Amino acid sequence: MILAIDPGSAKSGLAVLDEDRRVLYRSVTLNADLPGAVTPLLTTFRPTAVVIGRGHFGRKLAHGLTSQNLVFISEKDSTRLGRQRYWRENPPRGLLRLIPTSFLVPPVPIDDWAAVVIGERYLNS
Repeated sequence: MILAIDPGSAKSGLAVLDEDRRVLYRSVTLNADLPGAVTPLLTTFRPTAVVIGRGHFGRKLAHGLTSQNLVFISEKDSTRLGRQRYWRENPPRGLLRLIPTSFLVPPVPIDDWAAVVIGERYLNS
C-alpha cells in the first residue's frame, strides 16, 4: 500500500494504491491543508511508502510531512497522463464524444489522477 502525492503550486493530488495497482482513494487538497489531509490517510491505510513527485513543489511540500518512508519519483508528464486517465475513466458524453479528448478540458481538477500516475510509476519500478 502506498500514498502518492502530485504536488502543485496551490493544490496537490492524493492517491492511495495497493500492491495490485488498485486505486483505493483519490482526492485533491489545497497545499495549506495537505498535512491535515495526509495524517488520516497514514493512520487508515498504513502505507509502506509515501511517494511524492520530484519537482520543485514536491521538495517544498515534503518539509511539512512527517514520514520516514518518503520517496521522490519523477513527475514528468504526470499531468498529461492523469488527464488521459481521467477521460478513460469518465468518457465524454453526448456531442462531446465527437471531440478528441486531447482537445477537452476536464470539468474537475485532475491532480488526483496525476497522483495515481506517480504511484503506478513507483510500483512499476
